[in-house]
Amino acid sequence: MCLQKRRVQRINFASEWRHTAWCSRSFLSTAIVVLGLVAAGRMYAGPIEIDLGGPHKITSDLSLPFDALNNTAIGGQTLSIDLTISNDEFVRLFTKTSPLFDVSITLQTNGTNKHDFLQGTGYLVDSQGMAIPGFGVTGTASGHDLLSIGLFPLLKDKNGTPNNDLPRPLDFFGIHFDLTFPDAHNESIQVIGGEFGLFSNPGAVFGVGPGIPRDIVPDSGSTLLLLSVGVIGLLGAWANSAKWRTRVGKLADAGVART
Repeated sequence: MCLQKRRVQRINFASEWRHTAWCSRSFLSTAIVVLGLVAAGRMYAGPIEIDLGGPHKITSDLSLPFDALNNTAIGGQTLSIDLTISNDEFVRLFTKTSPLFDVSITLQTNGTNKHDFLQGTGYLVDSQGMAIPGFGVTGTASGHDLLSIGLFPLLKDKNGTPNNDLPRPLDFFGIHFDLTFPDAHNESIQVIGGEFGLFSNPGAVFGVGPGIPRDIVPDSGSTLLLLSVGVIGLLGAWANSAKWRTRVGKLADAGVART
């Protein structure tokens, strides 16, 4: 995967002699910025397009293979990634969508020893490429060959408190993640596959637009039940389900053993 620093401006070397000193200073300043980023251990991946397989979907579970981070070493680095939903599509979170809705990335590695956890935070992105306000609540899961992180954009904290400041229906067009990988202390341990997923509670649907209802509201009395179920063991339950749904989903088709 090609890694690049975002918003690096081209240096304009003027052909006239009187601009030579200015150009040299500009080059030196840019070099210092690049060296500072390398020293900080942060890398930026180029934009990654996510094809959700066409619009007009109403579902509570959507997953697809994710290979954009293949060959990434598990070396303790911090990596920022921008995921953009392709084909002018978007995801709509209805009033009925569970507050426990999550956007997950699960990475399969060629490691055999259990990894430490993938850490990070993130946010949803609107149609203008701007961050949608949120609290960056995430949950993580780890296994012998798996690293997984889920972003819960509708939560205020890890106790499962809903973020009621976000009005719904809510449309998003992309997702930003800031990821910190564990250090496998072995340069040969890399990402070899993965899965991208959007998940809500069964029946608490979301949509992939265009061509979907403006909103879907919950049945009377169901909202309290969803919240009660969600708050109990939120992140522990997510970690277990993340490992389960990965192993019985797309990665299982690639030869990953089921548990």
